[in-house]
Formats: sequence, structure tokens, C-alpha cells
Amino acid sequence: MINVSNLSFGYAGSEELVLNDITFSVNKGEVALVIGESGSGKTTLLKMLNKSMIPAGRYSGDITFDGMDIRNLDNRVSAEKIGFVGQNPDNQIVTDKVWHELAFGLENLGVSNSDIRRRVAEMAEYFGITDWYGKKTDELSGGQKQLLNLASVMVMRPEILLLDEPTAQLDPLARKKFIDTVLELNRDFGITVICVEHNLSQIYGMADKVLALEDGKLICDATPKQAANILAEINSPLGIGLPASVRIYNGCNNTNVSDCPLTVKEGRKWVESIGIAHLKEERQQKTRELNITNPAISVKNVFFRYSRNERNVLENLSFDIEEGSITALLGSNGAGKTTLLRLMSGIRKPLSGKVKIYGTKALLPQNPMALFTEISVEEELAAVVMDGANASVQRLDKAERIDKVEKMLVRTGLDKVRKRHPYDLSGGQQQKLAFAKILLYEPDIVFLDEPTKGLDPFFCRELGEWLKELKNEGKTIVIVSHDVEFCAVYADMCGLIFDGNIESYTDAHSFFEGNIFFTTDTNRIMSDSFNDCIICEEAICKINKSLQGINIYER
Repeated sequence: MINVSNLSFGYAGSEELVLNDITFSVNKGEVALVIGESGSGKTTLLKMLNKSMIPAGRYSGDITFDGMDIRNLDNRVSAEKIGFVGQNPDNQIVTDKVWHELAFGLENLGVSNSDIRRRVAEMAEYFGITDWYGKKTDELSGGQKQLLNLASVMVMRPEILLLDEPTAQLDPLARKKFIDTVLELNRDFGITVICVEHNLSQIYGMADKVLALEDGKLICDATPKQAANILAEINSPLGIGLPASVRIYNGCNNTNVSDCPLTVKEGRKWVESIGIAHLKEERQQKTRELNITNPAISVKNVFFRYSRNERNVLENLSFDIEEGSITALLGSNGAGKTTLLRLMSGIRKPLSGKVKIYGTKALLPQNPMALFTEISVEEELAAVVMDGANASVQRLDKAERIDKVEKMLVRTGLDKVRKRHPYDLSGGQQQKLAFAKILLYEPDIVFLDEPTKGLDPFFCRELGEWLKELKNEGKTIVIVSHDVEFCAVYADMCGLIFDGNIESYTDAHSFFEGNIFFTTDTNRIMSDSFNDCIICEEAICKINKSLQGINIYER
């Protein structure tokens, strides 16, 4: 279906190659997974496979779709046969009504009204859109918008589906529903799927092949099990992002790759097969009381709604956040997490109730481009330190300010793209730049809305360690996130935003240990044997000790 031969590409105005001598093929009906660090060329590669999205620049090599050069495809054939869904649901919606969004592509192709109605009705039923068929598109949750994007592409009946981190902004349940729907389309209709994704937990084991990119080069083209083995052998940082079952297996020094579990189900079977004693009963249940003595943020009896006729988004919400802590707020799309973050950061005012903040603050919004004002990456950061936005910077001379910017560029890995316009960066690189920019203001309280969105697992780990450093300096970090594993590893406190209020507000370990859906794959894999394992390192330690006959609950 897709054949790429010796493909190299560099953007206009840049001497560096984003893609370097890439060769691979994807057969009809296959699910191909593209993985790599932020800025490794994944999104560029995906765009090269869609005629209307090929960017301007230096191009060599060949790409064929069903035997035809991708650049010579008829525009109508390209629009019908090659579907694309990006990571930001709002960027792809072009009409104001759900039904019109479904019909829009067919209208542009000149399909008859009767055929449009039939195809739209059929697709709405398939995707379960009927209940919100007449709604305005701006009233939909993030998960609904992304399903609508997929449905509006599928109504064109494409032969190949290109997905660019389609679940980046979805909560765990919406992510699972979206991936299940894509795999169902592949099974039911034989649609070829090429998916760029950082969150591999639900799709990795279902893929037919894995394509791994590193600095624009293809370092792996193999089945998921083979790819897991290859990445482990070369000690690639991409191994950090493999499913929990793979990481736990590799951490327990198993070398037989054929037995490597790729899914939660396979992971549970493997744990059972290695004969670990079930020690759930031996663990002493501990009641962890919430004791906040020095709040940096206090929310009391807060009510909020966006307009008079709408229901309350937040209703009688009260809680405190400890100074010098990392607090994560989770919940489904549309639950009110971002609204709460805007109230705490002062962007919005509550309808009633009080929000008290003790210290200076800065907010990283969900769309990092909202912070960009300059024409290059380095100027974006320099603008903060050169205008003396905070007292500590005002005391520095010009050379020291330049050094401050330089260190930030190196730490985020953005020194390699310092001359590039912020809008020309990958989604992950934009996230890094926005985070670096707000940190240069040196706030006491940092609000982060989906900070790991678009980031590769390697930089996610760096970001987490960075947040721990800030916490140790006395900074208070508040995160809104759908990345449950990141929160499990780095958050001190977690709360679930539900029905306008905060539920299960407790320490991170207790929070994830007690959940079924808003929890980690490690917890799902290990729950039959150890009911207090929520991260891979805990699972690896306890499995190894159990196999050695050591009582893991002895202190």
C-alpha cells in the first residue's frame, strides 16, 4: 500500500535533514506504529505520505501509494483514499455543527445529497454519534471531537488512515475508546493504519510492525516483539516508552524475547506463570490521612459556570495544595480540570467562593503556541530575561542573561533548533519551549496543563526530574494531566475532578492503587499478586525479591 524508498527531506530555509535515507513499506491492512523522540521526524514523515500536506523543502527519494507516486496522485483520489487525523482535535474541525462536519468532505467532492445522507447516517451509527448529531461542535468534549474527526475522515471511505498522536489530549477512557475504534476499523474493513504515538500502552501489542526513528533515521523496522528486543539491545531511550509489561519483563532479566508480554493481559499471564506467591493478604493496610499544614493554594466553596444558562462546571469545590509539593489533577475530558487551573492561576474569577494564592505564579496552557511572540526559539527565551521580568534577572548583566538562556536551550535540547520559528517546531518541541519560557520567570507556583502532551518518554522522564528539582527548591507544582503513569511516578498528591468537585484527593500511591480505570498498566498487571505496585520499578523489585524467596513486606 505504501512504499518509501531512500526518502530524505529538509525544510525550506534549513540545511539540516529532518528525514535521512528512510526506506520501508506498509502492506495493505497492516497497522504500523511510528515511534521516536520529539523532533525525530515522525510528523514530517506522516505528512510526506499525504499529497496535500507535503511541506516545502528539499525532497529526494520515492514514495508510492498503491504503486503510484504520491506527488502525482489526483487530488480527488488523495482526498478520498488517504485520511489524516492530527493530535489537536480543534485544529481539524471546520464547521459549527456535528452533522455538517460529517458531511463536509463529501460535499466538497460533489457527492449527491442522497448519498451524503446515507453515508453520514451509517457512519454516525457506527461511531455512536447519533445522540450528539445535532450539537454544536464547540460544545463537544475533547474525546468527542477526536471521534468526530475520525468519523468525518472515515465517511470518505479511505484506504489508509494516518494518525498523528491522536490520543495526546484524551483521558484514559476516551483514549481506549479511540484506539479500540481504530483497531475495529482495521479488522472490519481492512483499512491500513499508520500511527505516530508516544503513549504505547494500548496500541503497541496490536500493531503489525514498529518503525522507530532517531534523529531522522530509521533505526528499527520490525514486529513489536522484535522491536522491543532491538531497542533493549542498543539501549535506546525509546525503550522507556514501551508498554509496562515489556519494561517489567526486561527488568526481570528475561532474555527469551518470544515470551515477552506486550499487553496487560499477556503481562498478567506472565506474572502468574513465573510462580509468584500471592502476597496481597500479608500487606498491612495503612490509612494515609491528608494533612496540609502550609498551603500554597486554598480553594474554598468555589462555584463556576461559563454562562447563566449552563450548568455549573465546578460546584462548591474546596481543597488545599501544600507548598513545595507536586499535585496532579485528573479526570475525563470536560470534567473541569482546565477551568479549575484557570481559576487558580487568576485567568478566570469564580462565580462565588474564594481562591487564595500565596506567591507568584505562571501557567503553561494546553496550547503552548499561545505563549509565543518571537520569530525564533532563542529570541523567545531571550525576550523573558532581557526585559527583566523578575527581580532575580534584573540583578544580572547582559552576559549572565545570555548564559541563562543558553543553559535553558541546552537543558531542553532546543539548542539544535534555536534559529527555527516556534511555529515550525514539532508538538513536543513547542511544549518544551513553552515550559522553558515560563520557568525563566522563576514563579513560586507553576501551573501545567497537559505538560507531557506530545513529549517523548525520554523527555517526560527529564521533565519529571526537573519538577522534582523545582519542588526541592520550594516551588509548588500543579499539573492537569491524562498521563497517569507520569503522575504516578512524580506527583505527591492526586485528585479526581468529577461532577464539579474533587474526589479521592490523597497521596499518589493510594490514589492509583485504589482505581481501576484511572490507574497505571503496572497496577493492572500486578494487582492479582501485589496490590500496592503502581510503577514499573516497584513491580520489578517485588518480582525479583519474591522469586528469591524474600518477604517483600519485611522492613
